[in-house]
Amino acid sequence: MNDFIHQQGPAFLAHILRRLADELVHAAADWYPTVGVSAPPRTISTLLALNERGPLGVTELAGLLKQSHTLVITWIKELSRLSLVVQKSDPADRRRTVISLTAKGRKELLQVREALEAMEQASTELMSLGGGDVWQTLWSMERACREHSFLERLHRAADSRK
Repeated sequence: MNDFIHQQGPAFLAHILRRLADELVHAAADWYPTVGVSAPPRTISTLLALNERGPLGVTELAGLLKQSHTLVITWIKELSRLSLVVQKSDPADRRRTVISLTAKGRKELLQVREALEAMEQASTELMSLGGGDVWQTLWSMERACREHSFLERLHRAADSRK
């Protein structure tokens, strides 16, 4: 394989993960409309969370999805533009915005759930090419970064080289 990033080795883990994530997201963006899903791929988890947990504030949603507040606001704008969610001021606290699914959003979820079955099958097939349990490995890595951040690990690695 003559790939520049591959030649650089594991120091470029984030780069290869980003390339892979981009491939998966772009493919899903092209495929979803063919199966009746209009929501952008990166917003699907937001729809699912709102369906499962009911109306949520942006901060609650960001915490639940473990994504930045800014990113969740971007997703909400996209979903609002598609009329899949609605934003309303919380009557108890006017400073807080509550996001909820619209009837169109709930209908979209029927298509999303069907699409996710095929997504899971294709993802499982792809992960099986890596040998071992890639899914579990990725979750272990993510959990480990919550226990000791990658920044901590970088400092420790640099200090051990002195």
